[in-house]
Amino acid sequence: MGIFGSIIGGTLGLLAGGPLGMILGGVLGAELSSRNGGSGGAFGGGRTPGGGYERVGQTRNPRQQAQELQTAFAVALTSLAAKVAKADGKVTQDEIQAFDHFLQTSLQMSVEDRKFAAKVFNEARHSSAPTLEFAHQVRSIFRHQPDRLRDIVSILLAIALADGHFHPAEEQVIRQITRELGLSDLDYQSCRATFMATHGEPDVSPYEVLGVDASATDAQVRSAHRRLVREYHPDVLNSKGLPPDFMEFAHEKMAAINDAWSQVKKQRNL
Repeated sequence: MGIFGSIIGGTLGLLAGGPLGMILGGVLGAELSSRNGGSGGAFGGGRTPGGGYERVGQTRNPRQQAQELQTAFAVALTSLAAKVAKADGKVTQDEIQAFDHFLQTSLQMSVEDRKFAAKVFNEARHSSAPTLEFAHQVRSIFRHQPDRLRDIVSILLAIALADGHFHPAEEQVIRQITRELGLSDLDYQSCRATFMATHGEPDVSPYEVLGVDASATDAQVRSAHRRLVREYHPDVLNSKGLPPDFMEFAHEKMAAINDAWSQVKKQRNL
């Protein structure tokens, strides 16, 4: 089952009362109204009609809760990606293709999930709700999982850079999102450095990848590495509601983390 394979009532309850709920409600409303001959929701298509929204369920068991968190994570990520893509005033076909390619290759999304993500993307980019309102709701949902908030920033950076251009307006919006998520400038630099490292960029500071200052003690650097290793262990990711499709991205990030630790050990003769 994919990320969007099961949109259940509990997820609607989890997202209710904010812009993410309106986005998902609009997409689901359009799904119902277009079953007799809709467009299929390709990226770049027209806006889906706005729909009603209400709280219709509650979490009942751990499995359902995990599914709800998976859907919430995917809706949050896709909605914020649309806002970042629109930051420079327009969403280009290159950005649309880059995002779809990222979902396919780095998040291993199925065709059906990518079609649904396309509808969420289109609904979000036409939404009049401010970007920071989206970020505020995301923070409230994942407030006990700062590592997942950092993942969202990392993926937004990857999407923004996927077309080979990082517009200043995109960087400004991602920095604003980072702060609204309750993360620090050091978190932002770590996310950016990790992305650059996974794409073979030279001169990336291993300390930034590990999220510590270069003046940190050996014990502090070692502790940072151990924390990141724990965060990206497959069992931990599964327990926190991350979909299996996310594992390829997590694997790439773990490789960058371990490489940074190797560089630090060599530099410090640890």
